[in-house]
Amino acid sequence: MVNEMWDPSSGQGGWNLRFHRDFNDWELDLIRGLLNMLRDFRITSEEDVVLWKGGGHGKYGVKVAYKGLAVINACTFPSKCVWVDKVPTKAAFFAWKAAWGKILTLDRLQKRGWQLPNRCFLCGCEEESVNHILLHCIVVRALWEIVLALVGVQWVFPVLVKEALFSWRGSFVGKKRKKIWNSIPLYIFWTVWKERNRLAFKGGVLDIQKLKNSFVCTLWSWARVYIGEESSSLLGFLEWLAAT
Repeated sequence: MVNEMWDPSSGQGGWNLRFHRDFNDWELDLIRGLLNMLRDFRITSEEDVVLWKGGGHGKYGVKVAYKGLAVINACTFPSKCVWVDKVPTKAAFFAWKAAWGKILTLDRLQKRGWQLPNRCFLCGCEEESVNHILLHCIVVRALWEIVLALVGVQWVFPVLVKEALFSWRGSFVGKKRKKIWNSIPLYIFWTVWKERNRLAFKGGVLDIQKLKNSFVCTLWSWARVYIGEESSSLLGFLEWLAAT
């Protein structure tokens, strides 16, 4: 108890700290800092009372408490990065679930009680989680690198899918290209998840080059709703996208 460390017998009272062991040399500065901090505090003889810091008068109120909890639990969500104009609903909805960490990866199935070995279906090296399979898997990184190399950008990958969506900025691309740029993570997520499910439920061997081609062709196909003559050929589309 705090009052056990307070000595009221000398004048206005003072701290009487009792330590259970001698200090190491490197701890002396810490102790001096503690004593300097405690010097400004005094214990009174008044009986302790409970005060509610959330209210203006120290009294608890349901309304004030609710508002406080609502602010604490308010979770910023990258809505504009998920619900991108003209992106197919199925891809946007999947990205929405992924951002909340709700897609059924092996780690989540294990938490639900399924007795399953947890290995990423794509790389076979790491455990499968939403952040691994959509961001950090070495196979998936190959898809991200296609786009980053195309526009000459280096990007530090965030830990979480939600953070990746927030930080995927296209300030260096034009207005027309920015619509494509903003939708790229959604296309990567969708392409990767389809391939993951194919390997999980149908078996087979991963063909990384085929996966790359699938992503680029899907991006090109869906990008046609934004652009005109630049999409007449795949090569023309890639050259147009790279011309930031």
